[in-house]
Amino acid sequence: MGRRIHKFLCGLLLLICLSGIIISFLRNEDAQESSFFGQSETEEREEAQREFAQPEETGEAQREALETEMQKEAAMAMAQAIEREEERILNLSAGEMAAAGMVEAELTHRLFFASAIGDELLERILGKSYVENENIDLSELSYLKMLYVGFNGNTYVGEMIVNQKIEAEILSIFKTLYENQYPIEKMVLIDAYQADDEMSMRDNNTSAFNYRTVAGSQKLSNHSFGMAVDLNPKYNPYVKINADGKTVCQPECAMEYADRSREFDYKIDENDLAYQLFTDAGFTWGGNFRSVKDYQHFEKEID
Repeated sequence: MGRRIHKFLCGLLLLICLSGIIISFLRNEDAQESSFFGQSETEEREEAQREFAQPEETGEAQREALETEMQKEAAMAMAQAIEREEERILNLSAGEMAAAGMVEAELTHRLFFASAIGDELLERILGKSYVENENIDLSELSYLKMLYVGFNGNTYVGEMIVNQKIEAEILSIFKTLYENQYPIEKMVLIDAYQADDEMSMRDNNTSAFNYRTVAGSQKLSNHSFGMAVDLNPKYNPYVKINADGKTVCQPECAMEYADRSREFDYKIDENDLAYQLFTDAGFTWGGNFRSVKDYQHFEKEID
């Protein structure tokens, strides 16, 4: 009996000890868990406070940085689009339409330029507007590529050969004419008409260089030196009144435009923009000639 009681008491004591150990272990676990979650919650609160405490300027700076980046991307895309459009137009031949309406202003200045006369161009003009001579060398001439506004309001590619001495002035004048949407029907080299001045004028073609004499004389025209331009010649003809009172008009089909007292489209007079630009640059207008009237014609004297 005493032994059983002793065993019972020992077992009970062992159970109590084990219970104490288990309880102590569980308390340690709870403390650690509480410490972990407490630390986590503290960190979250501190992070939230830091975010809340950020000044408004930081958000504004981020927005400005984003806007700046978007503007850079838009500018880059625009520049690439302009380059593609420039390349497309540069590959067009004279007389081809470059755009419906006007070309973008950012692109305009790139499409008015001068270059030397190379072999390919020489093949087009040799034996036509240019012949071997002792008065003007190819090295003294420049090939111009320009834009002009056609009679339909669209933009076309134009070309012209002029003396190097006036290339900058001609480019500037025709660029201003273009920007003001001054109408020009055609602008190709006179070689497209086999250098026949009458044919070119009849087709209302604006041109410059052509190694030829003045009509009805043996004197070389200023066109021979690339120092003269004929603009919209059909509507602004060469007019001469002979001794017998007969009116001679070139082109012949332009007789109705010989009477300058009439009002009509594409007429050059002293109120015309082309007249103002050319004369401001030191050119003489053929409409002010004494013996004849050459209303299409602007020239500079050879030095």
